[in-house]
Amino acid sequence: MQPTVDGVYAALLTPRNGDGSLNREVLRAEAEFLIGTGVDGVVMNGATAEYPLGRECEFAEIAAIVGEVAGIGRFLAGIGGADVAGSIRNAEVAMAAGARALLLPAPMFFRYGQEDVEAYARHIASKVEAPILLYNLPQFANGYQPETALRLIQAVGPIKGIKDSSGSLDILRLLTERGAEGISRIVGNDQVFAQARREGVCDGVVSGVAGAVPELLVFLARADFASDGASFDAAATLLAELIEHLNVFPTPWGLKFIAESRGIGAMGSALPVAESRLAQAELLAAWLEEWWVRLRATVPAGPLMVEDCVV
Repeated sequence: MQPTVDGVYAALLTPRNGDGSLNREVLRAEAEFLIGTGVDGVVMNGATAEYPLGRECEFAEIAAIVGEVAGIGRFLAGIGGADVAGSIRNAEVAMAAGARALLLPAPMFFRYGQEDVEAYARHIASKVEAPILLYNLPQFANGYQPETALRLIQAVGPIKGIKDSSGSLDILRLLTERGAEGISRIVGNDQVFAQARREGVCDGVVSGVAGAVPELLVFLARADFASDGASFDAAATLLAELIEHLNVFPTPWGLKFIAESRGIGAMGSALPVAESRLAQAELLAAWLEEWWVRLRATVPAGPLMVEDCVV
C-alpha cells in the first residue's frame, strides 16, 4: 500500500512586507520557484513558515496562492493553531484549497502530558475529514512520544503517519519495526535525513532547507547511494555544513537570507531584525560563495537547473 505522503516536500517560508503583512507576490514567486525545481510538493504553515506568528486572516490567502501554484494534491498544510477551533478551521480551509494531507502539531506553550496530547489528536481527527500526519515538533510544541504516535497511527483512521521534526529517528524506526505498510514515515528535521535514508526508515522528507536549496534535498532523496555512495556522502556533507551555518540564526531567518540571495524576492520578517543579524547574513553570503561551487560539482544540472537558479 502506497503511503499517503512520500517524496520531497519543500517547506515554504512566509515573506513579509515592511509592516509585517503578508507579501503575496513574493509568496507566489517562492512557490513557483520551488515547484519548478523538481520537488514533489510544498508545505505551508509549518515551523519554517513561523506558523505561531501567522494571522488567522492570512491562512486562507496563503492556501489559495499555494493551491493555485502547486495544484491539487501537491501541497501539505500545517494546521497548528492556538486552540482546537483554529486548527479545525485551518484544516477545512486547507482541504478546500486542495491540500494532499494535513500536519497536526500538538498544542503549544504549556507542557501537557501524553494523555492530553493523545486526546487532542483524537479530537481533531474526529472533526476533520482528511488524511492527517502527526507533526512531532517538541522543540516548539508538545511532542508525541513513540508509543503515543504508534497508538494514534494504528488506532485512529484519519491519522496516516508522522512528520517527525524532533531530530530523533526513534519513532520512524519503531514504525518500521512494527510494520509500516501504507504509513507515511516523513523526516521533518534535515539533520537526520541522510541517516534515515541510509537506514531505510523514511518515505520522504519535509525540508526547511529545501525551501531555499531544493535541489540538494531532491538529490539526496533520489540518489542511489548503494551504487554512488561517494556522491551521496558528498551531498550529505554539504547539507550538514549548511545546517551548521544556519544554526547561528533562527532557522527561518537564515533560510530567508539564502532565498533572497537567490533572487526569489525580499523575504522580510514579522519581527525586527537586529543589525548584528544582518552582519551575520553577510558572513553567511560570503561563506556560501564557495559552498555553491561545491554544490554544483555534486548535484547534476539538468531539470534542477542548479547553475540557473543560483544568483
